[in-house]
Amino acid sequence: MDMASILLWGAVIVVGLLAAYALLHYVLFVLVTHPKDASAIGHELNEFERRQLVEWKPRADDFLKHDDENRTYDDVFSTYRDEEANYSTCVFPRAPFTQPYEAEYILLQPRDGMRFLELGCGSGAAADYLASQAKIDITCVTNSPVQAKICERKFAKLDGRGRVIVTDFDKLDLPAESFDAIYAFESIGYTKDMDAWLARCWRMLKPGGRLLIRSPGSLDHCRSEHDFRSVTAFFDNWRYNFVGANLLVYKLRRLGFSPIKYRRLQFWAWGLTWNFIQHMLLWKYRLKMRTFIELEWIIWRTSKTFVFGNPYNTVLAMKPLAGAPSALPAAASSEQTKAHTEPTR
Repeated sequence: MDMASILLWGAVIVVGLLAAYALLHYVLFVLVTHPKDASAIGHELNEFERRQLVEWKPRADDFLKHDDENRTYDDVFSTYRDEEANYSTCVFPRAPFTQPYEAEYILLQPRDGMRFLELGCGSGAAADYLASQAKIDITCVTNSPVQAKICERKFAKLDGRGRVIVTDFDKLDLPAESFDAIYAFESIGYTKDMDAWLARCWRMLKPGGRLLIRSPGSLDHCRSEHDFRSVTAFFDNWRYNFVGANLLVYKLRRLGFSPIKYRRLQFWAWGLTWNFIQHMLLWKYRLKMRTFIELEWIIWRTSKTFVFGNPYNTVLAMKPLAGAPSALPAAASSEQTKAHTEPTR
């Protein structure tokens, strides 16, 4: 085979791999923008989901702890901060040649005049994109003053449509029925009271409003003590609770949300996305997070069926319009007006 043929075949292989990679992203994008009805899940919790509500509950003194070296959030990310920075894996999935957060735009359906709330806003990338696509009013919540300043600089162009509140979102107190949509991307795992957090979302949403939650990892299909203990090691270092679709649907249904939709994207697929790969490299080598340096060890000791089947969860729940019939049993319906503070046992 001559050199020209070798180069030609090499080009064909490279183009084919790039096409396959683009196709993977497109398939994930289609899946997440068309979530499934959640009526088949969330009716009961398995043993390990019940245990995580007790054993993995973040403590009050975890407020500023971001890894096992007791560094604060800003200690970790101070070297990676500007208006364009975003370290979250939730930027996937996206179709080729589309903007990040295009999937979120499709799911949240922002329209002019709507009011949005983001819980755990990071650098404000999602809020900035959504507010640039529709004339919505958006409120972002962060516990980081550094993040808040970045968001404020971004929002300066929004003519007063964007604002930032610096507080622990577990202490948030905003008027009832204030927002058309609330979303949280990879932040619910930091709450120290999940039931109260979700109940506040219910209270703050207008009838007909949407709640969109993204959360990596879950115990939906954990079946062994060995796997549970392995993932507990990650929680002990990172102080982040892996809240799965089954657990979220279970709690959202009891608050009265209906309909609820969800999508799970297994790790074997979403772990191949470029966004995940580049941020794993960022966390490990640039930010030098020992939690992620040891992640290979955690994966190695955990069963591969559990690791590669572990999903990235998207849950979209709607608050019914006033007067709409509820699908809840009477007992569950009576609970929807109060904040649940005790973990399910």
